[in-house]
Amino acid sequence: MDFDRAVKLTRDLRANLGKVVKGHETGVDLLIIALVAKGHVLLESVPGEGKTLLSTALAASIDGMSSGRISGQPTLKPSDLLGAEVAAAEGSKRFELIKGPIFNNIVLFDELNRTDPRTQSALLEAMQEQQVTIGTSSHKLPQPFNVIATQNPLSHEGTWELDAAAKQRFMVKIEWTFSSREIEFQIAREAKASLRENLEKIRPVITRDEFADVQALIQKEVTISDSIVHLMNAVTVATRRSDPSYPSESFDKAGFGREVISPAGGASSRTTSFWPPFLRAHAFFHGRKHVVPYDVFATAVPVLNHRLETSYPVDTAKLINLILCERGYAYNVPA
Repeated sequence: MDFDRAVKLTRDLRANLGKVVKGHETGVDLLIIALVAKGHVLLESVPGEGKTLLSTALAASIDGMSSGRISGQPTLKPSDLLGAEVAAAEGSKRFELIKGPIFNNIVLFDELNRTDPRTQSALLEAMQEQQVTIGTSSHKLPQPFNVIATQNPLSHEGTWELDAAAKQRFMVKIEWTFSSREIEFQIAREAKASLRENLEKIRPVITRDEFADVQALIQKEVTISDSIVHLMNAVTVATRRSDPSYPSESFDKAGFGREVISPAGGASSRTTSFWPPFLRAHAFFHGRKHVVPYDVFATAVPVLNHRLETSYPVDTAKLINLILCERGYAYNVPA
């Protein structure tokens, strides 16, 4: 597959989703960019904003792609997610695997932060290792494999904040906000009674193999210069209070307080492995074979906003944008 065809297929996929997912343009763009970068996505939103429709439409747009949904509940057990080995017949010593919903190409984990840490940890192996362990056996997951998890805002009753290990398995966190009044009007005019009726507009525009080829092509053909890596690194380390570039005075002047990021709450080194693939995919999505400074500035918030631990509640996006102004513009990076 050549570069131009890969870009066209990805844009066709984006246009296909736009037939049923109204509004949320930036969020849908970031979602597709993360998926072609082989990343997992965390969506934060109140219920009823079309997240299930989005993931189902995504799977329906890719021929041969399977999808599964898991509904987060306090009573959810790891076996509800992974599946279990059961006796093939009464009294038999042979066991067969009953696969759980994790054995799909696209997995929507709805309201992840309503489940307990034990069940959350069962998801981590799948996301990190592309396999699950059931009993004493390990089982490979189908490829491509992407998790789209949603969480309710933490102010909602019955939610628990994901621990740092769980959050950092996600390449990006996207704030899935309410639609505008104009979009709400359009939704009302075109509303269908069921998910199936909404999906009647969707036809596959790319195959599963082509989608996997696009994922491989991006990491092979899109380049990142050392100057871009320096820019990315400058932004990442400035989130750490132990680093000399930490903008304590700027945080004070902006009213955040110089200790707004907790002592060990800066972006970890894992950011360095997650951000470059996303930068490459972002450049690719915009039709370029090389990463430019714009890609760094456009992706910093979704990449970093779930990786920072603050000493008290603040608008993390504003913190990140301040760091971008403080450190990013200090680098004279050629376009």
